[in-house]
Amino acid sequence: MFLGMVRQIACAGVSAVIIFTSLALPSLAADGRGGILPPAAQGRLPTRAVSDLQLDQLFAQLAVARTPDDAKEVEQAIWARWNRSGSISVDLLMSRGVRALADGEIDIALTFFDEVVDLAPGYAEGWNKRATVHFLKDDYAAALSDIETTLALEPRHFGAIGGLALVLEDLGDKEGARDAYRRALAVYPWLEGAADAENRLTVEIDGRGI
Repeated sequence: MFLGMVRQIACAGVSAVIIFTSLALPSLAADGRGGILPPAAQGRLPTRAVSDLQLDQLFAQLAVARTPDDAKEVEQAIWARWNRSGSISVDLLMSRGVRALADGEIDIALTFFDEVVDLAPGYAEGWNKRATVHFLKDDYAAALSDIETTLALEPRHFGAIGGLALVLEDLGDKEGARDAYRRALAVYPWLEGAADAENRLTVEIDGRGI
């Protein structure tokens, strides 16, 4: 769930905050290459292996970024890879779901993301996008289930970890939410809003006995 950290959309006339996901449209020309590895190295590796190596490199850069702007550039590159499934059909469904989500058409978006996870159950971002929709519909049980699947497929998914923090806090589990924010910050130290949320929850938790 994370877009910067905060993205607002109109949802049935209500401003809804999404920190689960990026609303950038996936590229339909998904070859998995982003120019980080030399072209000769890319040619020797399967596309999936190239993509995985690129993500490893990006997360290493994300962890040591010196400024929020530097981190934002890396974040956007990570989202660009997450938004490419490797299937033109799945990417098309993702694009339609993202457009519906951006337009506040939550039920329509859910239909598209249901198809995505059915067609590509190993694609983490499909589950994350659907978790976002469940969160917006206040279906926390379904959101948590999809977040769990997302993180099983991509444990570094700072969007899903941040979404987990939101859900847990809404359910009253402040300690669980704080732990989730700390987990997100371990992956993405400049994640917008996460440090403030972790500090706020720490004050609330530590102040219980005062």
